[in-house]
Amino acid sequence: MASPGRRSAPACRSFSSAAARWSAVTTFLLTGSDDEDDAEVLAAFMKQYYSQATFIPREILLPLALAEQDLLADWLTSIKGSRVEVATPQRGTKKDLVTMAADNAATVLEEQAAKIQASADATAGAVLELGEYLDLASPPERIECFDISHIQGAETVASMVVFEGGRPKKDDYRRYKLRTVEGKPDDFKSMQEVVGRRYRDAAQGPLPDLIIIDGGKGQLSAALEVIRGLGLHDIPVVGLAKEFEHIFREGESDPVILPRHSQALYLVQRIRDEAHRFAITYHRKLRSKRNMVSVLDHIPGIGAKRRKALWDHFGSLAKIKAAEVEELAAVPGMTRPAAEAVYQFFRRKPGE
Repeated sequence: MASPGRRSAPACRSFSSAAARWSAVTTFLLTGSDDEDDAEVLAAFMKQYYSQATFIPREILLPLALAEQDLLADWLTSIKGSRVEVATPQRGTKKDLVTMAADNAATVLEEQAAKIQASADATAGAVLELGEYLDLASPPERIECFDISHIQGAETVASMVVFEGGRPKKDDYRRYKLRTVEGKPDDFKSMQEVVGRRYRDAAQGPLPDLIIIDGGKGQLSAALEVIRGLGLHDIPVVGLAKEFEHIFREGESDPVILPRHSQALYLVQRIRDEAHRFAITYHRKLRSKRNMVSVLDHIPGIGAKRRKALWDHFGSLAKIKAAEVEELAAVPGMTRPAAEAVYQFFRRKPGE
């Protein structure tokens, strides 16, 4: 086992040797151990690693001595059922093996750190770049994006996703079941309802530095009417056309066209796709619940309360169909006869 020391965050690498060759190499990147020294980190790692390992070798070589090395050897021996040596070689071939392992661990760690830094730079760069392309006064640290989802006006829902620093902040996501357009699809009114519900009380969470409306000029105008009407005049609001990712700004007839391979475009696409995914997921959930309710309406003894209890417990019609009588009867509010009625309903033959 090897640890490269504190060149950055710690890492451990496990090498298994057989017939003078490495037969298995596993790398572990460790976090949350900045206040501990290398020996403490390595000892803690060994306890965690070998408490779950399916194989324990006869000999374990370490890059540095541990205060509880003998205790670890005894513990590993008790698990393996035969003697396990835990050694810190000072010279010779075994020392060379440990040195090589540590160098490999350091290389992997440096490569990983470079990847993390590159990702962070690209994300921060995308936010900065987007602010420049949209001519914003400052980079949009917090971005909120809205999307509408419906099928022929049924179960119209909206999503709001939040990105901070170019990354999703899922704890701040919101989803809305819209009330004003049920059965009458109208994306403009839907967008007005959702932004009104979000920004009517400006004290509900931090305000964004940029609002993205998933839609073209029409949706943007509809959203602006409500947002500006609520007194929010300083927040930039843009519309993202559903094709080509053209961005429409308030008061501008021509769209902003982001360069095809720019980080800003990739960021906008990620935000739009996430808003779309979140809305679609909620829409499907509501549609599934509606379909389940319509099916359960035909089962004697299953009223609104029991339908809700079954939905809350199982979450889908497929799981209710697959449930045994005992599982159905265990749902709060269900009785044995009601559970048997549900069970038999899904197992009767056509025409019965």
